[in-house]
Amino acid sequence: MANNIQEAFIKFHSNIKLDFENNQVLVGKRDMIIDEVRVYLKKKAEDEGVKISFTYENQGSYSMSTGIEPLSGEDYDIDIMLLFNIEKEDYTAKEVKQWVYNALNKYPRTVEIKKPCVRVQYHQSGETRYHVDLAVYSNGNQNGSTYLSKKPKYASDDEEWEDAEPKELKKLVNGKFSVDDERHQFKRCIRYLKRWKDFKFINTDSGKPTGISITALALNGFVPTLEYNGFTNTYKGNDIEALKNLVDYILNQFSWIDDIEVRLPVKPYNNLFEKMTDIQKDDFKKKLNDLKDKLDEAINETDPNKSSKILIKVFGKDFPEITKKESAQVRNSPAIVSSPDQA
Repeated sequence: MANNIQEAFIKFHSNIKLDFENNQVLVGKRDMIIDEVRVYLKKKAEDEGVKISFTYENQGSYSMSTGIEPLSGEDYDIDIMLLFNIEKEDYTAKEVKQWVYNALNKYPRTVEIKKPCVRVQYHQSGETRYHVDLAVYSNGNQNGSTYLSKKPKYASDDEEWEDAEPKELKKLVNGKFSVDDERHQFKRCIRYLKRWKDFKFINTDSGKPTGISITALALNGFVPTLEYNGFTNTYKGNDIEALKNLVDYILNQFSWIDDIEVRLPVKPYNNLFEKMTDIQKDDFKKKLNDLKDKLDEAINETDPNKSSKILIKVFGKDFPEITKKESAQVRNSPAIVSSPDQA
């Protein structure tokens, strides 16, 4: 059990974090799909005499250790990059994406070609349970560049090869801080915001910010917050302060007309809020302001029990409640003091 707010946040993080490689069901789905694409390409080579190979890597939150468990009723989102060893001039973007679709389009799955990927949707008892998004890349180009098969703005258009850097974002996130405590806090706060986003936008018609937009904002504006404990001569994370400061930073990114823009920090540098309408952005800002107020209220509340109840309303039932007995123990414990080195 947690007996102070920082311990409650650490417990909350443990409750919501999802490490892909430790989830054998998700790993199994990924590996099965990869094998099916390989079998398809092997038969294609036998029939047409042209051997085509690819490598794959996890993509998205799982590759950056920022994945979270979905809320009840939501499905798992698995992102994979398929890196085909081909020159983009030799095959059209639509053609290569069609290979993947043909390899995986089997009953009872639902397979769909979307703008940036091929999506494989799995159902369980009539409900969506997992979906796998496979981004298709040309990765055998003499110029060393990688290109994503992606539909342009309009769905009626055919796919085009778009210059991309699928591995660079992972490098930026995983290399953001060299100090372990700072990097771990950075990733925890991304996960906190992702859960807040899922919890607060779960029953709304408004569009919600994407996980990658939150990650990009954190890359630009997160500042670690560690406190010194003079009794143990150690530094300890103060996650609620770090999170509040990040929320302040995000709110400051809104313009005077309540618009917000953040670019993907790697190619193709697209605006990650371009699909949200003005009304949806306004709703996002209102929810952020409410989050800021609740974090301030929890910080200023001297009773940890009451503080934890405030945060449960913000993040949902996965945030642990601190009992009144535990609150009493905290109020009788020594205070944490600032270190001269961090003043």
